[in-house]
Amino acid sequence: MKIQIYGAGMAGTFLYHLLRNDVEVRVSDKREMPDCRCAWGIEYTDAKRLYKEIGVNLDDYILLKPKYSVVNGVYLKIKNVVIFDKKRLLVDLWKDIEFDKIDADLYIDATGVARAFLPKIENDRVLPTFQTLERHEIEDNIYIYLTKTGYAWAFPLGDNKWHIGAGEFSLDNCMELIRKLRDKYGFEDKNSECKCVSAVRILQPSKCKPFVYRNTVGVGEAIGCVSGAGEGNVPALRSAKILYECIVNDKLDEYENRILKELEWIEIEQKFVDDYMKNKKISALRLLPKIISIESKRSVELSFTTFRKLIGL
Repeated sequence: MKIQIYGAGMAGTFLYHLLRNDVEVRVSDKREMPDCRCAWGIEYTDAKRLYKEIGVNLDDYILLKPKYSVVNGVYLKIKNVVIFDKKRLLVDLWKDIEFDKIDADLYIDATGVARAFLPKIENDRVLPTFQTLERHEIEDNIYIYLTKTGYAWAFPLGDNKWHIGAGEFSLDNCMELIRKLRDKYGFEDKNSECKCVSAVRILQPSKCKPFVYRNTVGVGEAIGCVSGAGEGNVPALRSAKILYECIVNDKLDEYENRILKELEWIEIEQKFVDDYMKNKKISALRLLPKIISIESKRSVELSFTTFRKLIGL
């Protein structure tokens, strides 16, 4: 089998390294090198286990292990999230990738929000993001300013470096959220080392079907593998691992069902976000126990009362 992967982000790069010893595989990416856009945080346990399968020690790329995530001024103890150098990790993995285009038997759409090779999603929800890299002398926590329709963040990268950004329904709203985050936590508006505009897909995986279309298969954010909290790194890796197993075991017909079953927690979180944005309070409240259980295991210590207070339900 010959496989062509389009997109060398988290999912595409990981999938290539899983497949390279089993099939003939190539990668195509429009970038000359990985960029430093969002997603510096990662769920440690799953990520370390998955990267070990391709001979990568995640510990070599960890920048910080913050103690707290501060959401709208409330301190939540972090349980299993670390800050890692995503760009350096991808740069190192790219060194062993064969970048080329071939006539393939199977094409992989790992193009993220672009979803460039699968059918367009009806009623898609892709939010713009604005991001900047700055220097501040502030305690190394993760800082979040959350509203019903988006949030701003500040991730510490060590040596007083901070990645600050926001995602909302418009860039103007992103800038307003960042302003509120600065006022809340004391991040001065100063010259940045770099700025960029990007986007994130906030949609349940079940609403991103088809995952398989003719001889093209989607993976990662292209099929909605982003958590309700906006974390797409481990979901990207997990979806790539599922796809790898389906390819090498000749069970591609099971791929869609496996994604929906094994990443059901993403479906639940995104359903909650959807209900929350649409002000469906009763439906959102019914999902709260599951959301709290998921995030208490994966990210922060969270109680029912605290979470309700944070989101205003």
